[in-house]
Amino acid sequence: MKFSDIVKQAVVLLRDSGRLTYRTLKREFDLDDAALADLRFELIEGQELAVDKDGKMLVWVGGAGSGETEAVDRRA
Repeated sequence: MKFSDIVKQAVVLLRDSGRLTYRTLKREFDLDDAALADLRFELIEGQELAVDKDGKMLVWVGGAGSGETEAVDRRA
């Protein structure tokens, strides 16, 4: 699976659950430590969709172009 596909799927999981542990991400996508670090960087710094909590998990914060934002726009 391409890394971009992993990012897209991780965004959906994170958005739907609100938070995901790094252990879950490693298991779900069969990631090694380097790939997990790249995924964390992409979601936190690159897309600004998540924040780290205690070095154990990602917490969804949403962002421009996210499904959360689009859903709010349609209801307005």
